[in-house]
This record gives sequence, structure tokens and C-alpha cells, in this order.
Amino acid sequence: MQEIKFLVTFKIILFFSLSCSNPHYVSETEREINNVTGDCGYFYSSEKICLKTQWIKKPSESNYGEMSLTFVDSFDHKRFIDPMNEPHILLWMPGMGHGSSPVRIERVDVGRYFASEIFFIMTGEWDIHFQLKSGSVVVEEKIQNVII
Repeated sequence: MQEIKFLVTFKIILFFSLSCSNPHYVSETEREINNVTGDCGYFYSSEKICLKTQWIKKPSESNYGEMSLTFVDSFDHKRFIDPMNEPHILLWMPGMGHGSSPVRIERVDVGRYFASEIFFIMTGEWDIHFQLKSGSVVVEEKIQNVII
């Protein structure tokens, strides 16, 4: 019985330590919520590309979500293009100052990506940071506000 309690406690501590191990503090000035604009979706000026997102499976309090990410040329929205920098998604709860578990992103085809394991560890207001990263450096990001 003691071993089970220890194992459960260890798993809970491990989960929360990994969830919050990489804090991403954003000032109020930087926390501009980027609205989706027309056919372009989110425009990344550093690469002159657009990101269109679509929920495949919306997340809930107890279920993971899935999303498609499509990158297109900003001038020709029918032309799919891979970003020069690596797509990344960060889930952040600004009111509580912590994140959630990592989101998995897989390249499906040119300009098309599949994001899975999107899980919000508690209800409330969250920011989804759609980032383009070079290594560990965030080159540019767009933020979508969601309420779970």
C-alpha cells in the first residue's frame, strides 16, 4: 500500500514539474491576442507565410484535442509551403502562470501538419502559442485565446 501511495505521489509531482518546467512569461504588451484575418489566418511576417488552423477534435477537461495546421504562401493561399523554422505549439495559462503537457506536431505533407496530444490540465482561460522556432529560440508566434 505504501508503495502505491509513493508511486502515485511521484507521478503527480513529475507531471506538474514537467508541465511547468519551461515557463513562458509574457508581458502585457507582448500578450497581444492575434485575431485570425480573412483567408490568411495568422500571418508570420518573418517568413511571409500564413497559418490556417482547424480543430479536428476539440479538447475537453478530460480528453486530448487534435488540430490541423496548414501553412500557405501569403500571396497564393492555394500554394502549400513548409516554414523555414520549426512549428511548435505552447499551451499557456496566463492567469495561473503555468503551461500544460507538450503538444505533438507531425509533418503530414508540404505545408501540412497534424497537432495531437493537445491537453489543458485544468479549466479556465488558456493561450495557444503557435510558434516558429529555430532550436530553442522563438522566432515569431501568434496567440489564440481559448476557454476550457
